[in-house]
Amino acid sequence: MLMAALALAAAQPAAETTAEPPADNEITVVANRLRDWAGRWKLRKGAIACKTTRSTGDKAIDAIGCNALVQCLTPLAPQFSALEKAKLSQEETASRARALHEEAKVWECVTDRRSDAIAALVAARRSKRS
Repeated sequence: MLMAALALAAAQPAAETTAEPPADNEITVVANRLRDWAGRWKLRKGAIACKTTRSTGDKAIDAIGCNALVQCLTPLAPQFSALEKAKLSQEETASRARALHEEAKVWECVTDRRSDAIAALVAARRSKRS
């Protein structure tokens, strides 16, 4: 009887570890990995292009970073194109680009897009495991 109770107790933690972790934990893990991501964007033929410069090691997570930048900067492509054509000093170009970013609330947009994409990625991965 004691052996059966010990066997049952030993089996209990194993069953709990195989349970699927809450989605919130997975979202936090992906968000933390994305924090280490870095990328660069540039204007290429009037369109915003992005390239990962520091990968998370997961192409799907890297894509979230670039996609968010592209989505949020694309509406500003005409203004960036005009800045590029204006032939201003590097300092003036940078200052005006910063002003465009702030006015359009680009970083808030990037944060929102990333959050949505992280949730979608976690949901997609969870459904594949089910």
